[in-house]
Amino acid sequence: MQVLIAGGSGFIGSALTEALIKEGYQVNILTRRKNNLHPRSNSQLTYSSWDGETLGDWVNSLAESQVIINLAGENIGGKNIWEVATKRWTKSRKELFRSSRINAGRILSKAIQSVDVRPSIFIQASAVGYYGSHPYQEFTEESPPGKDFLASLCVDWENSSQEVESFGVRRVVIRIAGIVMAANGGSLPFLLLPYKLFLGGPLGNGQQWVSWIHLQDLVRGIIFLMNKDDSRGAYNFCAPQAITNQELSKIIGKILRRPAFIPLPQFFFRLAFGEKADALLASQKQIPQRLLQAGFQFLFPDVESALANILAK
Repeated sequence: MQVLIAGGSGFIGSALTEALIKEGYQVNILTRRKNNLHPRSNSQLTYSSWDGETLGDWVNSLAESQVIINLAGENIGGKNIWEVATKRWTKSRKELFRSSRINAGRILSKAIQSVDVRPSIFIQASAVGYYGSHPYQEFTEESPPGKDFLASLCVDWENSSQEVESFGVRRVVIRIAGIVMAANGGSLPFLLLPYKLFLGGPLGNGQQWVSWIHLQDLVRGIIFLMNKDDSRGAYNFCAPQAITNQELSKIIGKILRRPAFIPLPQFFFRLAFGEKADALLASQKQIPQRLLQAGFQFLFPDVESALANILAK
């Protein structure tokens, strides 16, 4: 079986590609990076050039792909600690967040419409930002969208590929947790840095709910739904353990054997990160209701086991 991934060279896409290859799948990655187009030693992995906005020769690979996974989109937080700390949400960056997501979904839909042999499933990335922020409300897949910038972005992101359903393609939307835990990449290294400097503690008042998932479970969940013929619609991709930022802080301190009592006040985040602070301080009690109902088994259902696994590496 061949899987076509838009955004396959990013943080999540790279881990997903590795897992798919291990399970024997053929993977074709749509890439903007010219250096990826050179032949690789792995016969299961190929690259096709695209710009994420227009049709091109890459459309020919759709006829050979039974699965399309759309992870394309400019990184919201930043690709590394430096970008998380320095890249603010300027007007131009916010427009890039939108265009890189919406254009990719629309052109993939247009490409699927143009071919005779269509994929059996289309997996569309989204995020917990769909629900906005709330101090105590639980967010299941039935919860309505929020009203802030990220919620509006996620709604349009999801809708960008909705048209494929009218072509007879089964579509799954994955609303990914705010923190994807991994040793390298994602926001976890940024989150752990203050603790390593003996300055760890809760963010703001620490009462906000933290949405999280181990990278391995995220990848396993995608492959699980990919092979589950009755899966369709939205799924929350988060761990089943609901935890506050203060509770998370205590667990991190315990595992790293570092202090975890120095709070970082909200005004610091507003001053340092501008509007991006809204995402860092958001309260999102996300529940993976449909994944659990579908029978998915988490390898890391709680923060302590997830962090122990990651920090032991």
